[in-house]
Amino acid sequence: MSNPDRHPPRVQDVMTRDPLVVHREDDAEPLLTLFEKRDYNAVPVVDAEGHLLGVVTKLSLLRLLRGGRVAAISEPSSPSSLRVGDVMDTRKVSVEPADDLDAVVRQMTRYRVRSVPVVERSGSRRRLVGMVSRGDLLRGMARRPASMEANPAD
Repeated sequence: MSNPDRHPPRVQDVMTRDPLVVHREDDAEPLLTLFEKRDYNAVPVVDAEGHLLGVVTKLSLLRLLRGGRVAAISEPSSPSSLRVGDVMDTRKVSVEPADDLDAVVRQMTRYRVRSVPVVERSGSRRRLVGMVSRGDLLRGMARRPASMEANPAD
């Protein structure tokens, strides 16, 4: 029997807190190893104060590195010359900790991403506080109270 006072899961209930981050000026090459060795889909890019600037995804990195060469930079270079700022996605894709999980689904489907940054807003600034992956989302959806599944409009 479910607890009627239990709130539906929120982003803050399922997010990964204090995720690994990179900075715009960091070398992009180490991300290849990170994506290979860990089950990451994306790594957030932040400024010195922890505000979200963008995200580097596996796909964005792979698009630039075709057959071991850089496709988007005009002069011949190796992956080690790429900076995070060269490959990051700067779209304003994010959710807030108090958002419901449906907000994450909307962001994932609208922008076709597998992970979404979680931010706390202060004016135009967005301080990164976590990340939500598809796996986090699925675990959170599985914990929804049974009464919500029967009456999703409530």
